[in-house]
Amino acid sequence: MSVFTLKAVRANDTVTAGECIALTLEREIYTPYETLTGLFLTDAASDFRGVVYLELEWQGQSIFTGLADRVEKFQRGGVWMLRVQSRTFTSLLTQNELEAGLHSNLTLETLVNGFYTIPHVTVEQNPTTGYIFVKEGTSLWDCVATFVYKVSRRYPFVNNNMVRMTLDAVPTVWTPDSSRIVETGQVTDTTKLVSHYHMEDLQGNPDAYREENPTATAAQIVRHKQLPFDRQFLSDPQKALTFRNLFSCRGNRAAYVTYAGFANEKLGDTVRCGTLLPDKTICRVRMTFGTQGLRSSLWAYEDGFYNQCQQL
Repeated sequence: MSVFTLKAVRANDTVTAGECIALTLEREIYTPYETLTGLFLTDAASDFRGVVYLELEWQGQSIFTGLADRVEKFQRGGVWMLRVQSRTFTSLLTQNELEAGLHSNLTLETLVNGFYTIPHVTVEQNPTTGYIFVKEGTSLWDCVATFVYKVSRRYPFVNNNMVRMTLDAVPTVWTPDSSRIVETGQVTDTTKLVSHYHMEDLQGNPDAYREENPTATAAQIVRHKQLPFDRQFLSDPQKALTFRNLFSCRGNRAAYVTYAGFANEKLGDTVRCGTLLPDKTICRVRMTFGTQGLRSSLWAYEDGFYNQCQQL
């Protein structure tokens, strides 16, 4: 019997799926939501129409609550099954926009919850205040990312439905049992690197501000981006380019360990695995359940935001 239980919550009741056949749960530190896909047994009588949201439990503990992006009940070979796709409610931060203009005296709490009420979304309590200048068509998540960088020089991340801007002072440390390790590896990813940013000033003078990305140029990558003046960094325009450079380096270098099992590791926790991962901040968690059993991959990036390998 699977240790996973899927609950489909409707307006007036909750329908529980049967045994889990296959499951993938992914957490990634630059993605503002977690994702869940799964296949479960069910029965002919269970009705999943009108599902409001999905909740996944592991060993009796709720580990995921998300939108019912897609819920499909079907029959194959005389067996009823349920296929689901879901993202945590923080995905709605990417689908809402703020009124253009200056918003001042903000905290992370007032930015996330002060304009719209998004169900299930919580926020790290942090009293730090700041301002943002919102351009037309800017998503709420992009506003959060800019705000967090300006006040903490980090990129925000999400654990289940909580928006975080800082790491725990004493993070939980996970050390996979060596006898259960399936694979370890290292990755270099240059696909997102931008070599040069150019930005005009308030008077419209082109190339008034510029910045080169040494990580990209060292890899012989030539990618130039031209930007209008970014009023989000009005007090220090050069930081607009530094922020973009750091973001283009996200996940440029990484190491990972895959082991048999799952411990509900969270982003911002620490993984310890020999010289490959010596107390590194976890930046990606990918858990799968299926024909190969239960497996988890823990990734640590080295970039300008997490496990920093350089400062631009």
